[in-house]
Amino acid sequence: MSDLSKNEELILLAIWKLGDNAYGVTIRENFKQVTGRTLNYGSMYNTLYLLVRKDLITSSESEPQSRKGGRRRVLYHLAPGGRDALARAQRLHRSAWGGVPDLAREEKK
Repeated sequence: MSDLSKNEELILLAIWKLGDNAYGVTIRENFKQVTGRTLNYGSMYNTLYLLVRKDLITSSESEPQSRKGGRRRVLYHLAPGGRDALARAQRLHRSAWGGVPDLAREEKK
């Protein structure tokens, strides 16, 4: 399996954190919270499509929302391959950053 792009990793993390509430709007909001950047919908849905094709996530439709004219949401779920990919990314980050002093503390000096 190839390494994840930064957007793939952040979207997988959002899906994992959001659990049963992972759909387009909440994934996008989480991305903005974490990065401070707005992810455009086209880029996000393209990445979600690729993650489904790579068997890292699955999708399903929710029940219609209870309000009048309520629509169904496409919900995203972490697949076992997605969990494995996140674990590999986490190990890589820990290894790469191991032994590096805390840069936030260094800036304050």
